[in-house]
Amino acid sequence: MSDNVEGNVFINGRAQILEMFQYLNPEEKERLLKQIRIKNPQLAAEIAETSIQFKNITTLNDDEITRIISYIKAPILGVALKALKVNEQRRVLSLCSREFAEEAFKVMSTRLANENRDVERACAKIKSVMAALAKRNMINL
Repeated sequence: MSDNVEGNVFINGRAQILEMFQYLNPEEKERLLKQIRIKNPQLAAEIAETSIQFKNITTLNDDEITRIISYIKAPILGVALKALKVNEQRRVLSLCSREFAEEAFKVMSTRLANENRDVERACAKIKSVMAALAKRNMINL
C-alpha cells in the first residue's frame, strides 16, 4: 500500500487499517485477517503484530496468561498491571506463583516517580512477549 495525498486529505491505508483493528473484537479481527492474509500475508502479519495491546491479556485463557508470565519478571508485570482494572489485576496475579504474585503486587502498589512512562514501557515489554508467542502460535490473540 502506498501513501497518497488526495486534495487536502492525507490517505494512508496501512495506518488506517492498524487504527481500525484496535477497535475490533477478536472474532472480527480474525475474520478480516484471514481475508487480508489471502491477498497479502506480509501485511496480515504486520497488522496482527501491531494491533496487539496489553489489555488483550484479559481476553486470553489462563494457560496463555501463565505462558506469558513465564517470560517476564515480576516487577515488570507489577508495573504493567497498573494499566488494568482491579478485577483484571486479581485474575492475572492469581495465575502466578505466590512469591511471584507478592513481588508483582508490591511493585504494583508502589507509587512511581514517572508512573505513566514506566507503565507504558512495562506494557510494551509484555506486548512484545505476547507478539512473539502469537507468532509461534503459543497463544491466540
